[in-house]
Amino acid sequence: MNTVFSAPLRRWLLRLAAFLLALCVPFLLLLGCIGFVPETSQQSLLYTLHYKLDLLRDTPGDRILIAGGSASEYGVVCETVEQATGRPTLCAGVTAYLGVGMYLNMLDRYAREGDTVILMLEHLMLRGTGVDYMVLWQACGTDPDAWACVPPQFWPGAAASAGRYLAQRIPPGWNPLHGGLRWTGYDYPPGQTPHSDDFGPRGDVTLPRENILEHGYNTQDPVTLGAWAVNADIARSIRRFARRMEERGVQVLFSHAPLNALCVQSSEEDNLAYAAAAEQALGLPVLVGYPDAVMDAEWFYDSNNHLNTAGAQRYTAALLEKLLPLLNAG
Repeated sequence: MNTVFSAPLRRWLLRLAAFLLALCVPFLLLLGCIGFVPETSQQSLLYTLHYKLDLLRDTPGDRILIAGGSASEYGVVCETVEQATGRPTLCAGVTAYLGVGMYLNMLDRYAREGDTVILMLEHLMLRGTGVDYMVLWQACGTDPDAWACVPPQFWPGAAASAGRYLAQRIPPGWNPLHGGLRWTGYDYPPGQTPHSDDFGPRGDVTLPRENILEHGYNTQDPVTLGAWAVNADIARSIRRFARRMEERGVQVLFSHAPLNALCVQSSEEDNLAYAAAAEQALGLPVLVGYPDAVMDAEWFYDSNNHLNTAGAQRYTAALLEKLLPLLNAG
């Protein structure tokens, strides 16, 4: 008898399929319930994820794609980079609390031959400190395009957090019996996806801003660095991503995100050891390294890694100093 699978193997595969279905169905039902609750967060920083996915999908040309946590959207002036390079420049970063894997999946999904990717990563992302599932829900909502970029290992944690997110999402006084139920859609015309007014058309923050921190830095967010602060699994995932991009004809570069010097409690020797460990682990060309990425407090806005307007211009100039020769060499 000519069979592809033996009977025991077929039974095992059926059980596996049933188990995976049992995991997926409750999650899909949760998404269905949540999708009928109106969203009230279209002017939040996190909601810009939908806009940035649309930018990645719809913007033509050989692009420069900057990805990372919120330091990337506050730290680089995309218009300046675009003018200097002659290439469309987009910021896909939203927040570090979505995790490195989310951004790698976004770029894997949308980066095209001829693109240049700049991974502008905060120390929290290289440490692999984990994902905030409430932040993940607030950013993704029920957008299938966003959830397609969420790494599968995040799904159980997201499912466990869905009830809390639903409770938070329900607007005060909302009654589904009045006005009927309406599904939350994310199919916006190109360039018209709602997003915070702080952001420009390229995904970076264009709001004029100065340092508003009482002590010049966030005293509740001290940072200690060292060679130990680079997660080996995160580094491996980035190296694998860079190899896939190379095969696709996409250039991948690395830049240390800016960090307020006043918040750093480790020594300069430990800071340089951290930077060296990160650069060796990733094996990518470096744009802004240490000590340049550790900047004086005057250049920051409202956190220890959000630059103000002048700080973003300063960081962008340093980034371009290394970027332009690499692009010209290519």
